[in-house]
Amino acid sequence: MVVLAPVATISDSENRLHYSKQDIRRAITFYAKRYRLDPALLRAVIKAESDFRQHVVSKKGAIGLMQLTPDTAATLRVANVYDSVENIRGGARQLRHLLNRYQGDLPLALAAYNAGVHRVKGGRVPQIRETRQYVRKVLRYYRQLHAPPRALREPPGRVLPGRNGSASRTVA
Repeated sequence: MVVLAPVATISDSENRLHYSKQDIRRAITFYAKRYRLDPALLRAVIKAESDFRQHVVSKKGAIGLMQLTPDTAATLRVANVYDSVENIRGGARQLRHLLNRYQGDLPLALAAYNAGVHRVKGGRVPQIRETRQYVRKVLRYYRQLHAPPRALREPPGRVLPGRNGSASRTVA
């Protein structure tokens, strides 16, 4: 009896490079700076798109951390959409392009990232449930990722001293 099992080829392993969390953080920081984006925004988009799963493929064929479609990846000159660093570069470049196109209007740029520029008309997020939910989700993640670490926040109910040392108000 002969048993055959699939074996990963060199080309398979080359196409699906796996990066450490630290490598991903570095790539996010680098491309955020390169494309004048807040790193927290890139992290929020990645969280919403792929939940940081490097090789995830959507039902619609979008690939990787930033969920680039093959056509979008080709337009952005991403040679290997499964390479997470290239994927982040392409997604960051696309976000910068969309923010420029919509004069910095983040909800419109996010809607176009999700649904396509052809669906964002009249300066409004399109009436597509999935797109509206996506925009809300990314903005929520962005606020969470942009918030100061918990240790730096004031604890609830703490009395803040007034100008003359007396208690002036309570933080709720």
